[in-house]
Amino acid sequence: MAQALEKPVMLNSWKEIASFLNRGVRTVQRWERDLQLPVHRIGKGKRSPVYASAPELKFWVATSGVNHTPQGLTLERKLLPSTGKRNSDSPLQISHRLMAESLKLVRTVAETSVRQQRQAEVLRKRIIEMQSRMR
Repeated sequence: MAQALEKPVMLNSWKEIASFLNRGVRTVQRWERDLQLPVHRIGKGKRSPVYASAPELKFWVATSGVNHTPQGLTLERKLLPSTGKRNSDSPLQISHRLMAESLKLVRTVAETSVRQQRQAEVLRKRIIEMQSRMR
């Protein structure tokens, strides 16, 4: 017997996305603009309808560092040193810079993982289509 696949929960508006993340609409819109919150648009315009997948949002929250700060800023913004001098950086500044770089790497891995998951879903659908043609 084929096992039924669970469909991811879809959030179909800014209000639903904001409620899911327990934040305001303007905050999640800013996160999409500045922090690459995984929100998809139907159409190409800036005001076109949006939707998001709950698993993608959970993964983004877990890897972005957003929940770790009370103001909703990423750790990356708080930890980046304000000076451009690298030779005289203190160990604390170096640590902060390394933390920011590691967060960027984590985000890249997360994006790659989501992209691979989507590709796997497309391949799974194609396999099912091919199997149905062979019967």
